[in-house]
Amino acid sequence: MRESYNTPEGVYRLAKARGMDLVTITDHDQVSGALSISHYPDVIVGCEVTGEFPNDRVRVHLNVFGLSPAQHREIQALRKDVLELMPYLKSERLFTSLNHVASGVNGPITARHVAALLPWVDALETNNGSRLPVQNLTAQCLAEASGKPGIAGSDAHTTRGIGRTWTEVPGARTREEFMAGLWAGRCQIGGRQGSYFTLAGDMLLFATGFYGEKLINTVREPLRWQSHALAFGGILGLPLVALLLAAAYLHFVMEERFNRTLLYDLVRRPARPLAAVPDLAA
Repeated sequence: MRESYNTPEGVYRLAKARGMDLVTITDHDQVSGALSISHYPDVIVGCEVTGEFPNDRVRVHLNVFGLSPAQHREIQALRKDVLELMPYLKSERLFTSLNHVASGVNGPITARHVAALLPWVDALETNNGSRLPVQNLTAQCLAEASGKPGIAGSDAHTTRGIGRTWTEVPGARTREEFMAGLWAGRCQIGGRQGSYFTLAGDMLLFATGFYGEKLINTVREPLRWQSHALAFGGILGLPLVALLLAAAYLHFVMEERFNRTLLYDLVRRPARPLAAVPDLAA
């Protein structure tokens, strides 16, 4: 399956229909979707950058806003080493947030990794529309303890969550005023959080998108045997969709466990090293 069956134009129109004044798409390590709608005056170009610690290959997700295609290319060249990536983002004055810090989706992030990143990020994502409330609470507490503002995002890979979780800058009327408000920390967050039912619903929507795409390909290429094979194989695999619901439950069991482990690690670490500006290479 793809990571998303949405189209950039469809995301934009749905977000506007649900009341968003400004829209950004932060695809994983890509800006093509955001750039395709960047001609609209109410679109902010963004990207969810996957940074890696070079010594243990632990990954972190960073939302970067207001970047250009040239900056995106440089970021992609540097993202395999956060020792080089984070100083570059800071030097380019690109607003950067640390996303879903209490989620184990990227790997075994620890208090040491968090402490290394905190001086370099401008905000923490404290309301993720696809994560559990306890995970968002951990991020919120960490943001408050480190003096960082909290922002929110839908983390929507399907149409379900688009525009349902948001960041607001009171009084901002343009994207320039909005970004200025982010830098000043004058942002407020709102909207939904995740649960078992949201993830299960997303998985079913993914399955719908997968089967819909195979059906369309079969209609478009009726003489191509691969299309028929994929469609037939998909039909045979329909009963396996029930496993998605069990997978959603297991996922959040593991996420709650990871959140608890990270909390213990944060508490175990002395307060002074976490508060100090650490060497990113440590």
